[in-house]
Order: sequence, then structure tokens, then C-alpha cells
Amino acid sequence: MITDKPKKMPKGMKHNAAAVSSTEPELGGDLIREILIKLPVKSLLRFKQVSKTWLHMITSNSFISSHYSVVQNRQSAPSYFIVRYAISGDQIVSFITQISMETSTIRIDQDMHLQFLLEICEEMCPSPQLFSAGFGLYCIFDWITQRVALWNPGTRKLEVMPPFHDRIHPEYKPAFFFGHVEYEDNEFSYKVGIFSIRSHNSVGAHRLHLYSSSSNSWKVILTPEESVVRRWMCHGVNLNGKYHILSMEEEEYDYHIMTFDYSSEVFGRIEVPDLPQTNGRRNLMYKSFLTVDDDTLLCLVITWKNEEADHEEFLDLWVMREYGAKESWSKEFTVGPTDNYMRVAGYSESARGFLLQDVRNELYLYNCVSFGVERIPLHVALDYGLNLRLCECTTQSLVPIKGTQT
Repeated sequence: MITDKPKKMPKGMKHNAAAVSSTEPELGGDLIREILIKLPVKSLLRFKQVSKTWLHMITSNSFISSHYSVVQNRQSAPSYFIVRYAISGDQIVSFITQISMETSTIRIDQDMHLQFLLEICEEMCPSPQLFSAGFGLYCIFDWITQRVALWNPGTRKLEVMPPFHDRIHPEYKPAFFFGHVEYEDNEFSYKVGIFSIRSHNSVGAHRLHLYSSSSNSWKVILTPEESVVRRWMCHGVNLNGKYHILSMEEEEYDYHIMTFDYSSEVFGRIEVPDLPQTNGRRNLMYKSFLTVDDDTLLCLVITWKNEEADHEEFLDLWVMREYGAKESWSKEFTVGPTDNYMRVAGYSESARGFLLQDVRNELYLYNCVSFGVERIPLHVALDYGLNLRLCECTTQSLVPIKGTQT
């Protein structure tokens, strides 16, 4: 016979049970946290609904920061976002396609259409710019509407920022775009910067529009007069709380790296390595760009041409071993030759290779270790391929942002 009446226990047993019970909440909470912190974002979004205790734990900023650090250390196959336009009838629909590279295959994970982006049919329509801002978040800039948003693909939240239009100086047009998410004093905050140049002068970036989530407003900062950022040198990166972009002094053709400190909001400068000056070699700085290695080392990709074989181009990868020290630059390797009709779309640190795009808008991965080339199939015949942009995916996170579900 089953009864709800508890059986009598010896006094010692009762005492021990009480002792265990008194420590259960603290021990249980620690164990639960240890388990949850190892789970992917998709699972944690579901487990928030289990109880108020779990909801409070999973949505706390300290848990979110620790969870990101744990999953960031896990090794996974390279994954990328490809921002593209698919043409359907008389409409151009913008998509962000996520692809992953497994050991032997390249697969498309998902196509994401963001309503935030404008659908418009024009002969030349620049694709949106996607910039990795840290903690699994991305800044998106739409060139047509000049709207800016912060996107968390893990939680599928999209926050559109207030307009930044400079009505006092309409002659300045957006040229480059970047952003940074920071975690300090148990709070998440972010800043977004947009370089603007004079519309009648395609050489220099002279103004920086800076948005801060703390004040929910934009302000204008003038860039140093000696730093001129060319349009085609817009591959910038974040490292050590700063934004870095390859720059030059217009009159002396003095190439260097201009930095912007997100915290102090001050510009700085880092020297580039002394490049080889050999017969037949011509450095193509306008095709060069910055990247990072393992989120710790600043890297510079230099494109150069063998003038004795005009159709051949090569890529040098330089690594700065000690941040800010010019003498610490070292050349890791040279790859090539590649056809000069092949455009370098980026460098993947996880795949250890360059992403290339040919005149037919086909994408390839050039592996710098095996020197093999693998085609990246998009399976979409009507892509607006001239404006494909690639961005390497980072670890997903639970960082909260305001906005709508995508």
C-alpha cells in the first residue's frame, strides 16, 4: 500500500538530512551554473523558461560574460557570414548567409533576411557592411539608407540606432564603418564609428561620427590631419580595445596604421614593416589590409606584383609579435602567384587561408598550409556577386541588446 506518510527515521539520519538540506541551495546553484555555462546559446534560450532562478542566472551579465569565455575556447570548424544580394524578378533581396567548413565539405547553414536592410532595384547596389564588434555581436551599416544596427545572431535580436546624418556638413559622405562591444564593471556597452569624407574628394577621411550606447547619441570627432584613409584600404580590425586601419599621409605616401582607442576616444599610430625593395617587385598597398591572428596578434597582408610577369600577384602575411613595436614585425609566409583578376576577399585565421573571388564571382579558399584551393559553393545562380562581403563568424553569445526579433 502506497502512502504519503513519511517513514520514521533515526535521529542521526534526520540530523544528517537536515545538514544536507541546508547546503543544497548553494551547492545546487553552483552545479547548475557549471552545467549551464557549457551549453550553447540555443539551449540556454530555452532553459531560461524553466524557473525564475534559472532565468535570473542565465540573463545576468556575469554569467553571459563567463559563458562567452568558455565557449570561445572551444575549437570548431571555420564559419563565415556572406553578405550578398539575391535577385528575384525586379527586386534585390539582401541576405546574410552563414556557411561552415567541415573537415571535407563546405556547407550552407542558413540564409537570414533582415528586414532592417532596404530592398531596392538599382544597376549598382552596394551590399551592407558587416563588422565583428566582439562578444558575438556585429554592426551592420546599410549604404543606401545610411542606417546602422547592432545584431546578435545568437539571440536573433537587432537594434537599430538613431540616425547620424550630419545636416550641418552634407558634403561629407560615409566611407568606413566599425564598432566595439565592451564589458566593464558588470555592464555591457558599445560604440560605433563611421568615417566620413568630403563627397568631392575621394582620398581622405576627415570626420568620425561616434555613437555611444551609454548616452544613446552621436558626436563628431575630427581625424588627425596627417592621417588620410583611402577608400580601398578599409579592411580594419579591432584589437586591444582599439580600431586599426591601414592609412597614409597623402603628400609623402607614408603608409602606417591609424588607431582609434574606444575608451579614450583618441587617435594613434603604429608603424608598418619596412617592405622589401627588390627588382621586379611592386607593392600594391591599395590592395593590402589588416587582420588578426588568434585575437591576440596584429597581422598585415601585403599584396605585391611581379612586374616581370604582369598577370601574377603574391600575398605576404606579416605578424606583429609585440604590439606597437615596429621591430617585432615578421613575415610568416608568401603565397601565390594568383591571377590579378582574382580579388582577395579576406583572410581566415581559423582556416589558415585566404578567401578569393574570381571574375565570375565564384569564391575559393586558398589554404596557406597545404597550398590547396577549394571552391565555396553558394548554390545561388542569381547572386549580385560583385558586392559580396565576407565576415568570419565569432562565438555566439547571450549579450542583451534592445530591439526586435529577426
